[in-house]
Amino acid sequence: MRLRNFYSISILVLVSVITIVSCTREWKDAVGEGPQITIADNYKTLAGINVGDAVSIPVTVTSPGGVKRLSYYFIRKTANGTASGTPVNIDREDFPTDLQHDITFTIEENMTELVVVSFNKENFSSEVHITMSEIRQLPVLTFKDGVKYQETVFENKVIKVEGQVVSEFDLESVSYQTSINGNYSAETPITFTDKKNTPFVANVNVVSGLTAIVIKAVNVHGGLDTDTFKIGTVAADAVSVALAGGATTINVLYADSINIITGNAVSGSDFQTLTYAIKQNGIYGPEQTIGLGTPLDEFTFDFSITGEKGIEAIRITGENEGGKSQVTEFPVAKVYTRLLHFPNIVLTTEIGPGKNNWFSAYQAPHVFDITNAPQNQLMLDFAFIKYTTTANRIVPAAVFNAGTAYTTAMAPYMVGFTKAPYTMVTANRTNVNNTSYNSIGWDGELTEFLQKKIIAPTNQGGENYNVVTTNRRVSGDMVPGSGFVIGWGSWNFANSAVNNEAFGLVIVKDYVTANGFATVTLDIKVPVDDNRTKYNPVSLFNYP
Repeated sequence: MRLRNFYSISILVLVSVITIVSCTREWKDAVGEGPQITIADNYKTLAGINVGDAVSIPVTVTSPGGVKRLSYYFIRKTANGTASGTPVNIDREDFPTDLQHDITFTIEENMTELVVVSFNKENFSSEVHITMSEIRQLPVLTFKDGVKYQETVFENKVIKVEGQVVSEFDLESVSYQTSINGNYSAETPITFTDKKNTPFVANVNVVSGLTAIVIKAVNVHGGLDTDTFKIGTVAADAVSVALAGGATTINVLYADSINIITGNAVSGSDFQTLTYAIKQNGIYGPEQTIGLGTPLDEFTFDFSITGEKGIEAIRITGENEGGKSQVTEFPVAKVYTRLLHFPNIVLTTEIGPGKNNWFSAYQAPHVFDITNAPQNQLMLDFAFIKYTTTANRIVPAAVFNAGTAYTTAMAPYMVGFTKAPYTMVTANRTNVNNTSYNSIGWDGELTEFLQKKIIAPTNQGGENYNVVTTNRRVSGDMVPGSGFVIGWGSWNFANSAVNNEAFGLVIVKDYVTANGFATVTLDIKVPVDDNRTKYNPVSLFNYP
């Protein structure tokens, strides 16, 4: 009986051992080698190459069991170190034992490695890393004022194409070619003196069929940059008038200020007259003379105009001695108006004659106390009040109905009032500070600031705060150097929804407390139009 048990145990142990050995052998069989990747020695490291160079690397892959896949990807520098790119896969379902493939690509500035990977039929892999170093920057070629197109040039005259070349490595040559009816000329050298940063000038004789002038810059390592100056039309005689930089629109005019308009005038024959006219509110005014330059067939010009609201376009007309003329209208995209600026508005929470609590942007003398505020209540934008024993706030009269605490706090400041104008008042906004405030002097600049620095999402540099729809009516703490936004608009009395349409900025310059009262000095900028009167009909509350 004991012997039988011994045999049973021995057989069990033997089976266990065989099972373990079998598992171990299966695991060992799962280890294998990937395909052999062969790359010529001269391609194992890429050094001293130019951005933009085309590279083709022959790769041979061998595997007795068959090649299943050849892949490659690039490792590139990033702001945080390096990152691997998306692999390019060459899959073979016929599993060849030998696979040859040329990996072709263009050198980019941030490349650091090319990784070549191959899998065999059994899914074993191998890889090769090709390092890239000393990737050289190309020369950088730019045209003067960024202009590389001229609509009209004139036969038998000379066109001057100008620009600048900057190169990390010494320049070897700068040249130009012309394209005439699609045929390119031989390269013509352009003389230069500074091998790393030089201006260039190509003086090209205009002939019929000229469509392009190609500028080339080459450094000592063969790095090449090229760009093309294009020609619209070659004319025997015509007039061409353009604004400086090839602008087709006047982006901004400044109201009540002198605006200088500059441009270029070119003609097949001498100019006889050059004039401009201003379109305002849909109507063009009289023609005004622009002085002719030297030589009379090609010159720069300038003239000045005083900006005004309602200017929509400027028309320039040129006529030459050959009877040719050109009339070009340049639309005015925007007219900026200077903001009203109140650099030293002093308000106090103390109530009494001569103790100014209220500010009005559109009613002189702009600050008011308990004795004259009621008579001017419809024009008051905000007051400086004692809200609690420790909190002093900027608020509009319309804050009185925001709760019992506001009703109580406002009552001493609104003695004699029957109306309460609404003004939006935000808390302190991070982006409203001395630096940003001092950079804003025009209504268009204010609009752009609000869109980009207040309304825009935080990941775009804004504060994600919609000043258009907020009905906030109370400031934050008075902190010198900090600021907030105020606004005017409509108030829906049915649901308290608002649509703020005009805005101003306020900066706290100084803030002091003494004897239970506070005094604040404010710097305020608002649009020139009377927004108080404009929006009162759609935002005025009855009081109390």
